[in-house]
Amino acid sequence: MLEVATNNGRPAVRGELDLLNNQALQAWLASFDGELTEVDLSGVTFFDSCALRTFLVARQRNGNLRVVNPSKAVVKVLEITGTLGYLVDGSDVDW
Repeated sequence: MLEVATNNGRPAVRGELDLLNNQALQAWLASFDGELTEVDLSGVTFFDSCALRTFLVARQRNGNLRVVNPSKAVVKVLEITGTLGYLVDGSDVDW
């Protein structure tokens, strides 16, 4: 089950983001397509490659999507994969 809420007026996700809730995460992120959206991930305790791919696809689809307040679990994955600037700062990445 995906736990979503708002934090300081921003959409937020809490808990573990993994294969088990990936479809729900995809659908939730798709609901913001075309909108300026800053997703608060400060409450995320686990972030796997499925979650990363979901955010990358959502960001590619919606250039207005940003991750804010990433937890340590999220930052670790984003730093290892070189996607921190792309998802947090909105920098362009040339893959």
